[in-house]
Amino acid sequence: MGKLIEKKTIIMKQKISYKDAGVDIEKTYRAIASSKKTIQATFTKNVLSSIGGFGSMYSLKDILKNYDEPIMVQSIDGVGTKMSVAQQCKNFNFVGVDLVNACCNDVAATGAKPITFLDYLASSILDPSAISEIIKSIAGECKRLGVSLVGGETAEMPGTYHKNEYDLVGVATGIIDKKNIIDGSKIKNGSTILGLPSSGLHTNGYSLARKLIFETLRLDTNDTLPNQNITIERALLAPHKNYSTVINGLVSDRQNIEGIAHITGGGLIDNIPRILPNGLAAEIDINTWKKIPIFEFLTNNLDLNTKELYRTFNMGIGLILIVEANQKGSVMKTLENDGCIEVGRIITSPSKEVYLSE
Repeated sequence: MGKLIEKKTIIMKQKISYKDAGVDIEKTYRAIASSKKTIQATFTKNVLSSIGGFGSMYSLKDILKNYDEPIMVQSIDGVGTKMSVAQQCKNFNFVGVDLVNACCNDVAATGAKPITFLDYLASSILDPSAISEIIKSIAGECKRLGVSLVGGETAEMPGTYHKNEYDLVGVATGIIDKKNIIDGSKIKNGSTILGLPSSGLHTNGYSLARKLIFETLRLDTNDTLPNQNITIERALLAPHKNYSTVINGLVSDRQNIEGIAHITGGGLIDNIPRILPNGLAAEIDINTWKKIPIFEFLTNNLDLNTKELYRTFNMGIGLILIVEANQKGSVMKTLENDGCIEVGRIITSPSKEVYLSE
């Protein structure tokens, strides 16, 4: 046998920086620093931490003083592929509004008052101007709602996301007295279903809408919807409406709300059953509200049956309130400036379903 020869591999150290790998820490820091004052403007006296800490601190002193049995409510949500439309239009002015309201509305659906917010923004390569625009949008809506933007994470991850692809996620935390929780358990046969209008798609159904508009019909964001004086950009980027202030007002006024459903992914079809007790269903008259242009356009161009449309999109109703039949007048009067309308009623049924009538 021949002699064994040990091979040695000489590895030369490579001078490669984090920036060479696609992560520019300084660029991200500068973008966040430019938004520092906007973020701090959302802070209340209860925020005890500063920007850049490892954890966000929030005093519970006032909550413990003002609530008999405080319950914390949390929700996490994202903007989904609406971010792709924002990127396509180079318009990030309202995606922060979308994010805050997607989360805060979910928290408020229990009757809770949102108090803090966290955000997560990730991309393959972060554009400083986009980062700044998005953070300022989030902070601006938090400030308007009295919610403290107490922290966030910004991640640049080349190879994980496609070029110009963004992911935006938020976490809202709210508080409610246990005796005031709205969970649908009080809903009964004969209760009235009220609806509050949406501004458009909000943050759901965008994958289908984008495929139809940009791939199948080959339209551009600057094109207008047929027979409408509204551009596709404006229709698709209409910000997600906030309902938390309306809900918190009803709770403060001690209005008797039996159930609340935030109409997001799954539309009316999947979201209303989430709050229904066993043995009850919802009957919705879809002719009780006028469809806004984007939903007329989608209805006319998509070969979907009615149920599929109302499961994919909110179809013009962003929030459902279920109230005792004899209380509907009082609630509707309170919400007359919010476009509140009666859209249906609760009926008995062996399964939790939504029946659409035309």
